[in-house]
Amino acid sequence: MAFDHPQKIQVPQVRFVGEQDGPPERELKGKLVEFFGRDKSVRAAYLARVMFGEVTNINVALCVRTQFGSDPGLADKVGRIFASMFGAHEHMDIVFLNEQQEAQLTKVCAAFFNASNARPEQSKE
Repeated sequence: MAFDHPQKIQVPQVRFVGEQDGPPERELKGKLVEFFGRDKSVRAAYLARVMFGEVTNINVALCVRTQFGSDPGLADKVGRIFASMFGAHEHMDIVFLNEQQEAQLTKVCAAFFNASNARPEQSKE
């Protein structure tokens, strides 16, 4: 099954509920940390439980703070990493955070990637 490219959807409100964590999530976070360590535009990343708009369903979303705001190319690359692990039939929401949203999110969820704490990759030869 082929990977579908991300679709941009505007939502009126995002409510952050908490952190999403478990063995599969830790594996995904590990792969994303490697990728974000090479992508200099990513400042911080969170895997969070969220609610969109007035809907009470809880979804899991990758919440990313970048230097440039919304980044379709980054979303596409992250989607490919996610699909390689969970299959193209699964989807993951990606929220590009602004400063205010990140401040709300950090009250209920810790970043799994923070560029200010990331170390440059070292050669593994």
